[in-house]
Amino acid sequence: MNSQFNKGLILASFGSFWWGFFGVLYFKYISFIGPLELVIHRCLWTVLTLVLTTFYFSKWNIFFKTIQTKKNLIALFTSGLLIFINWGVWIYAVATNRIIDASFGYFIMPILSVFLGFIFFKEQLNKKRIFSISLVILSIVF
Repeated sequence: MNSQFNKGLILASFGSFWWGFFGVLYFKYISFIGPLELVIHRCLWTVLTLVLTTFYFSKWNIFFKTIQTKKNLIALFTSGLLIFINWGVWIYAVATNRIIDASFGYFIMPILSVFLGFIFFKEQLNKKRIFSISLVILSIVF
């Protein structure tokens, strides 16, 4: 169990590094394309990746089962729209040299996630979570 947690932590850190470091350089050099076109292009490549990985891992039954219910489709549409907006804002921020401003959203998001978990899922705020939230608040204020 602990090794899975560590693996997840390493992969999440790598993904954040990839997005925050290489993503900035990449999006900066192709900013002449325009943020909207770039986000749409990125979405199309994501769909292609979804189809290829679903085919490779033979998960079509799970895919079709997931999209059969209206509730799942609404949740998928909503989450996809939020990701689209997130990508669009970040790419726009990079293209207009407002990376620091956009980064504050990534500092604020953990606070919102914990708050929403507390409100909707009745999650408990233990000492580690309170400490983490305090660090994020301090980093935003100072």
